[in-house]
Amino acid sequence: MGATASLKTNFSFYHLNGAALFSRTAAKIEKENNQPLKDEIRTYYFSAVTASILMSVAALESKINELYLYAVDRNLNVFRGVEDWIIDTLQELWPSLEDKPILVKYQLALTVCKKEKFDKGQNPYQDTDRLVTLRNALVHYKPEWDTDLKEHKKLESYLKSRFSISPFSHVNDAFFPKKCIGHGCAAWSVLTTVNFINEFYNRLGLIGGRIPKPDLDTE
Repeated sequence: MGATASLKTNFSFYHLNGAALFSRTAAKIEKENNQPLKDEIRTYYFSAVTASILMSVAALESKINELYLYAVDRNLNVFRGVEDWIIDTLQELWPSLEDKPILVKYQLALTVCKKEKFDKGQNPYQDTDRLVTLRNALVHYKPEWDTDLKEHKKLESYLKSRFSISPFSHVNDAFFPKKCIGHGCAAWSVLTTVNFINEFYNRLGLIGGRIPKPDLDTE
């Protein structure tokens, strides 16, 4: 019998490209429609922006998981020019990290490899942490009365001024989940993810793994 080739499929690329695709979808809706939106178009719009946010964070998590598993597999194409002890260290660390929060995985990789960690009070870490918080609020969504906002108000304080609000929102709408769900937020989510991953790879000193800026808008 002939030899069987083994193959692993990494999904961070598809997550990120999906996030960019949904960002372009939201941009197209904003360009082609005026207020008020028809219900069907509004559904497409909210779904596209939400999907862009969720897939951006999915790309963020997939990317770091893939890196650790490259170390487990001792993939020398990925770790070309990297000292063996770094591969060994990431390999040994993975079993204890699998269920840790996303940004902990990134920070610990830098720490054990004796590289400079991200400053939690500065970008790109700060925006990335806020993006993960937004993703969590959407995945574990709990509605609040707009006259008695608590957690939703905290989100506004985290995110306000980070991106342009939806042109379809009203002045009296709550920031989350109405004003912030727009193309501005979708594009910010993707760019935040790309900037964080690229800076991580720069710090770790890996040649590959960096991501070119995706197209987030329509022509």
